[in-house]
Amino acid sequence: MGALTLFGYVLTVACVLLLAYWCSRLLARQWVKGSGTGNLQIIEQIQISQNQRILLLKAGDTNYLIGVSQAGIQMLAEVEGEFQAAEQPLPEPLTQLPFRDVLDKYLTPHQKKKEEDR
Repeated sequence: MGALTLFGYVLTVACVLLLAYWCSRLLARQWVKGSGTGNLQIIEQIQISQNQRILLLKAGDTNYLIGVSQAGIQMLAEVEGEFQAAEQPLPEPLTQLPFRDVLDKYLTPHQKKKEEDR
């Protein structure tokens, strides 16, 4: 009876972790989609420290350099010029590829040679 209970606890923790992972991926996709629509767009951001970032923000036709920290949000400068948001490629889903193809993609040539010699 104790082993069954332990298995149940492990299964519950695994399900919670899987659900948390899935929810974080879903929220990240929606945040990326929502950050570039309308009249306000984050063109680029740089993490300075754990709690400090610098954002290049486009509001209408004007670009702003914004500092964000725990103390608040502060406009650093108005920036002239044309900027475009960098295209962030979506990661390719690895679940659609056979395991052998994924393994070959990440093996170095040296490792492949060792494997072929076996």
